[in-house]
Amino acid sequence: MKVAAIFIFLVCMFVILRTERKLLKFTGFIYFVLLSIIFMAGIMYISNAYTLFEAPKEGGFNKLGTWVGTFSYLYIIPTFLIIGYKLFKLKNMLFDRTWLRMLMYFVWLVILIGVSLVSYAIFVLTFYGFAP
Repeated sequence: MKVAAIFIFLVCMFVILRTERKLLKFTGFIYFVLLSIIFMAGIMYISNAYTLFEAPKEGGFNKLGTWVGTFSYLYIIPTFLIIGYKLFKLKNMLFDRTWLRMLMYFVWLVILIGVSLVSYAIFVLTFYGFAP
C-alpha cells in the first residue's frame, strides 16, 4: 500500500508538472522520484533493523516516526509551492480586477494551509500508522 501511495503521488505530480517548462518539470519530478527512493529505502531499513513487524526493539517506532515526520515536510512543502505557483499563473487568466485577485490570493492561501495540515495527517497515518 505504501508503494502504491508513492506511485499515485508521483503520477499526480507528473500530471501537474507536464505543462511547465522543461527545467521545472524535470527538476520537480526528479526531486520527488529521488526523495521517494530514499524515503522507502529508509522505511525498509528501519523496519528490518528494529524488527518492527515481529518483535519490535526499543526505539524503533520513535526512529520511524522521526523519519516519516521529516520526509512529510520534504514532500508537502515543495508540493504546495508547486500548486501555489500553478494557482498564481491561473489567476492572471481568470481575474481582471485587482481586488478580486487579492481576495483569491487570500482564499487560496487559506485553502492551501488547511489542505497542508490535512496532508500531513494523511501522510503520517499512511506511512507511520497508529504505532505506539
